[in-house]
Amino acid sequence: MDLIETFLDLMESRSFHLTAERLGITQSTVSTRIRSLESELGSKLFSRGRSGASPTAAGKRFEEHARSIKASWGLARQELGALDRHDGALRIACTVSLADSLLPDWMDDLLDEMPKLALHVEADYSPQMIDDIAFGNLDLGLLYAPRYLPEIQFELVLKQQFVLVSSTARQISDIDLSTYVRAGYTPSLEKAHSELLPALSRPRLSVGLDMIAMARLRRHGGSAYVPRHALDDLLASGLQPVVDAPAIEQPVYLAMHIRRRFNTAVRTAAKSLRALIATGKYGS
Repeated sequence: MDLIETFLDLMESRSFHLTAERLGITQSTVSTRIRSLESELGSKLFSRGRSGASPTAAGKRFEEHARSIKASWGLARQELGALDRHDGALRIACTVSLADSLLPDWMDDLLDEMPKLALHVEADYSPQMIDDIAFGNLDLGLLYAPRYLPEIQFELVLKQQFVLVSSTARQISDIDLSTYVRAGYTPSLEKAHSELLPALSRPRLSVGLDMIAMARLRRHGGSAYVPRHALDDLLASGLQPVVDAPAIEQPVYLAMHIRRRFNTAVRTAAKSLRALIATGKYGS
């Protein structure tokens, strides 16, 4: 880790002298560490010159791996520390759109079902969750947009429904395009919207997160597609469904690393999630 920390600092400072000062070591120690790392990797990482240290193509490419190694090391220390007090550890994440509905329920069930489990929970976006699973920094991710990799298993577990609500319109023909907020939450949802409602495809405002659309509707009124699970709360805010508007379904996938699929905690968490979804509360 000393080699990795020194490499990453040098990538930022581009100066052996400055990195030595920042790490509290001698410049010769910085040089020795970088030479050791280059020897281990079999590649030159920096070109040394009067202007400082310039990363080679190999150095630039290794930076991503180095950051992953550093993150994995920190995660390993954290989880091993947790195992001193608990019988197991699990890290789950969920797409931001489900962070206020499905995720809290899933978390509650896991804490009840596995009382000796150390659990880490977060909300994130699909690309980051997939990267975290691939690097071993996440056990399970509930996401919108799979990116098929040989080491990751994706399972379609839910079709989340989005419905059109409005503060003024009861039918699509009554919607004022000037106050319409287009749902740009995912590529598949955008595509379905364009196909089903071409007349509403070019409003002034579009947003990439349903929470932003709902905040806009509460503050200024208008019309937008929102998750069905948020409907009761929005009705209380004076919004109403547009009766002839089609619902739009967004597929939701459960992702895990194939090496983790037989882990007891991972299997229990996946089973718990499927049971929650089977209630029909979050979609079909």
